[in-house]
Formats: sequence, structure tokens, C-alpha cells
Amino acid sequence: MADESVQIDVRQLQPGLYVSLGLRWMDHPFLFGSFRLSTPEQVRKLRALGLQSIAYYPARSTVRPLPLPPERKAQRQKYSREDLPASVTAQPQTRRAAAGKAAEPQVAPDVEAYREAINRCEKDYRAAASTIRDLMQEALVSPEEASKKADALVEASMAGLMTNRSALLDLICGTAWDGSARYHALNVMNLSVLLGGAAGLRGEVLKSLGLGALLHDIGKLQLPPWVLRIAPQNRNRHDEAAYRRHVELGVEMCERLGISEAAVLDAVSGHHERIDGSGFPAGLVGDAIPLSARVVAITNRYDGLVHGSDGSRSLKPSQALAWLYRNEGAGFDRGLLQRFVKAMGVWPPGTIVLLSNGMIGRVISVEPDQTLRPTVLIGDPAMAPGESPIISLMEMPDLKVARAMKPSELPAQLLAKLTSSAQNADPARSARG
Repeated sequence: MADESVQIDVRQLQPGLYVSLGLRWMDHPFLFGSFRLSTPEQVRKLRALGLQSIAYYPARSTVRPLPLPPERKAQRQKYSREDLPASVTAQPQTRRAAAGKAAEPQVAPDVEAYREAINRCEKDYRAAASTIRDLMQEALVSPEEASKKADALVEASMAGLMTNRSALLDLICGTAWDGSARYHALNVMNLSVLLGGAAGLRGEVLKSLGLGALLHDIGKLQLPPWVLRIAPQNRNRHDEAAYRRHVELGVEMCERLGISEAAVLDAVSGHHERIDGSGFPAGLVGDAIPLSARVVAITNRYDGLVHGSDGSRSLKPSQALAWLYRNEGAGFDRGLLQRFVKAMGVWPPGTIVLLSNGMIGRVISVEPDQTLRPTVLIGDPAMAPGESPIISLMEMPDLKVARAMKPSELPAQLLAKLTSSAQNADPARSARG
């Protein structure tokens, strides 16, 4: 039969082989007993188990096993890079291209690797939020120092999204909200850099966009505190007029910081403009709204919907995307909004989901070309906090997301596991301070 397994020597293993371990789950370090090898590290771990042979499935594999070395030289044989198959030595993008459109789905990341990534990312995320707090305090008294910190933050954002995109988006979309302006500024900056990159912006142009996103609300520092305490739905026309002044005050503060780039000032002055002319302060329509303002308008509104100061009115990430697209789409650049939805995924990182097999998990990663098949951190009641398995729906075609769930639908113990296991099993760390 086409799906029959073949026993091979463990020395023949290489990335691309679909293997079945034949071991109990507690006797190996992998999430599943059967899966496709995707990295040399997984091969190394398998060989370290001490197995002499292993079952592999030719029909599910994208490469053939490595040839066995001559018996007498088995202990001394070493392969140079030139001796290895192209599937091993090629760069990842080359391997994917060689496999064509039917390239193998990516195996879910190791739990340990994910924990390390999220811990590193959270440390940087918290440090960035602290820097934004300092920046805001220094903006009026030490503008030069504040400007330097802002530049450094944007550069870190651009680098972070390149190296730790999934972990960063999980933090942005899935963290608890403490109502502080610094986390909002941090989130809008990162999401704007993500969307700007998806729209083709690069280099200094992308950096200017990120800087404008970071400083989009800086004018609020000069508003009377009572203005910011009034919920939008409760403002009268006088309150609204006072609130809207943060836009012009923000432009003035940027100029004090020595910032003159048009893209930065456009983002600060125009992030409340709407394509249909319903926004403020100028009521601009369509392409009259600068690109940086159109980008920040989307990311600012998204983060406000997910992390609103009134927790009872906050939406799940997937709900926020759907709301923007279906209910407020007329106010945003449709092309940019579509790119944002694709970059975030139908089930964005941080979304708690019910899978078709009844499992409940938290989305931690989405590939832009596989938005319906995210990587999910499973809430397993039998596992200790921080040890929950991670599965990739790209690797499991029979499994899919049934629907998104509200945190209130989950038992408190399961919710705590889902929100803390991504953060080194420390529930206290899920509360942002």
C-alpha cells in the first residue's frame, strides 16, 4: 500500500522524512509520535534516543533516506557539506522552492524552543514599554534624549519582527491590558511596522512609519487628565473637542523633538482621518490621507478594540479584525486592511480557539499564506503549567479551528494554563505592569 512504513537505520534520517517513533509519549521529547522531520536538530534528538532503526513513510516524505555508509567505515565516516543532499545543505527558502507548491507543511515548533523565544521576546517587550514610559516623561524636559530613545525603539521593532515575529505578535495580541499609554504606543508601533512591511515599505521609509506610530498619541501628554478619563461614548461635544486637540499638540511635540519627516508628522496628525471623510481633524477623503496615516489608523483602531481601557467592551483579536472589515471598512484603506488581516491571520496570535476534535488552545503563530491553519498552544488539563503541547494545523490536515472562544467560556484553571504557559508557567507574569 502507498502509505506503508519502511524500517530504516537511524543514520539515514534527514529533514523531510515522515517518521513514526513507536514509543510512549513520555519516552521521547517530541510532541507527537509520528511527524515529518523539519530540522537537523530534530534529527540529532532522534539519534540521541539510542534507537537502532525507525519506521518512515515514503508516501508522506519529501526526501529519501540518506545512504548508509560502508559497514567497516561506519564509525569513521564523516560527511562534508558537498557530500550531503541538496535538501539538507540548501537554505530554507531554496528547499521550499525546490519542493514547489506542494512543499511540506511546517512542523510545530518544539515547546522548549517556543518557551525560550517567548521569554526573550517578553523581556524585550517589557523593557521597551519601560523605555516608552521614560520617553514620555522626558519629551517635555529633555527632547533630544527622548528622540534618541524613540529612534532606538523603532529600530528594535523592525529587527524584532524579522527574528521573533510570532512570539511578538502573541504578546501584542494576547497580553492582559493594564490601560497604560505605553503599551498602546508599543503595540501600534509594532503592528504598523508589520503592516508597512507587508505593504512593501522598507528601510528609512518603514522606520519613519514606525516612529510616527510610536508617537501618534504623544499629544495626549498635554491634555488635562479629566479629558482622557471620559469614555468615548460618554463625551459631549465640548469633551470631544478637547480630546481632538491631542492631534495638533502631538505635531507640536514632534517638532520640539526635532522631528521633521513628513511621514512621521502625517501619522501623528492623520491617524484619526477616515477614507470616507468621517475622521478628524481635517475630514480628509481617500488618497488625500497620507500612507503613514492610513496605516496607523488601522493599527491604532485594532489595538483599541482588543485592548480598550474598558475590559468589558474589548474584543477578541479575531472579532476585532472581523469588526474592522465588516463594520468599519468604509473608513479604512481597503487594500491595507486586507493586508493587515492576511498578516495577522483569520485567527490572530492570542486568540483562544476550539478545535474540531474538542481541544482548546491559544493561537501563537500564523503563516500569512496559511491563515486558516495556525500553530496552537493546547490547554491540556493533564499537563503542568508551561508544559502544554504545541501543534501546527498545517501538519494535521484533518484538524481545524471550529471557532474562537471568549476567555469567559473557559474554566479559570484552563484559562490560567493557556495564558501562563506561554510565559514560562508563571501566572503572575500574564498581568502587565
